Amino acid sequence: MPPALPPLLAAMVAALNAHDSSAFLACLADDAIVRDEGRAVVGRTAIREWFEDVSRKYGAVIEVTDLVTKDGEPVLSGKVSGNFDGSPVDLRYYLGVEDGKIIALKIAA
Repeated sequence: MPPALPPLLAAMVAALNAHDSSAFLACLADDAIVRDEGRAVVGRTAIREWFEDVSRKYGAVIEVTDLVTKDGEPVLSGKVSGNFDGSPVDLRYYLGVEDGKIIALKIAA
């Protein structure tokens, strides 16, 4: 059974799975940073472009398998499937949260 997620993380996962860039951006602080595929993406415009690009390219969806806290911040684990070699893969989403918004997101194996 998947873990219960706090509202912010549930909204982020729902946005990821729906490929809804506006809903995803609503979860983020204005100066958020996303690290994925070896690069850092900073700011709302760049993050929207990144999100829409990876959504189109991979069509990925995440099935949440675990949620833990590491160094006071949430780490979400999940099985991610989509249009990419090796699908599905297990990924971790390392989050920084401040004032009810995601300020940092790192996606890693």
